[in-house]
Amino acid sequence: MPSAAIQKSFDVYSIRKHFPILNREVKGKPLVYFDNAASSQKPQEVIDALVNYYSGFNANIHRGIHSLAEEATAAYEATRDAAAEFINSPSREQIIFTKGTTEGINLVAQTWGRANVKEGDEIIISTLEHHSNIVPWYVLAQEKGAILKSIPVSENGELVMEEFDKLLTEKTKIVSVGHASNSLGTINPVKKIIEKAHAAG
Repeated sequence: MPSAAIQKSFDVYSIRKHFPILNREVKGKPLVYFDNAASSQKPQEVIDALVNYYSGFNANIHRGIHSLAEEATAAYEATRDAAAEFINSPSREQIIFTKGTTEGINLVAQTWGRANVKEGDEIIISTLEHHSNIVPWYVLAQEKGAILKSIPVSENGELVMEEFDKLLTEKTKIVSVGHASNSLGTINPVKKIIEKAHAAG
């Protein structure tokens, strides 16, 4: 059961109203969609923004000096600024757009990982991870001679944090754990994981 604070601040019915696809029925019942890890449904605000783009200033960004290209570039860069502000990024240059999490993790593994992970270094993931957060680290570990470790899961489907503490060493180079499990829905204590990883160096 969610805490009272979460219940007061999270009105799922109000949020559902922003997603027009959730107004339809499937087999006579209101649509409940659980495949967000593969394709997330879009709120009306996103649909409206895309319709506005395609009907008003559809053009390549950063490649033209005509009006439509300049408008598209301005909108694209404004989105970068909004994303930076939303996640409290210290710099807009730290915001990189990818097609999704899979591409983003692969990008980190194949660039930063290849440049910084050495033989004997350790990479920690969890047994709750989607394949997109397993395979890139497995490939990198094989390529570099690094060691891939995994945080085990309790009978309740939660990460065993005491085991994470044991896995975390001075050889740990990367900790990559999803915030929410795509298979169990477990919300992982990522704030604690980040704090412990930073404290370990």
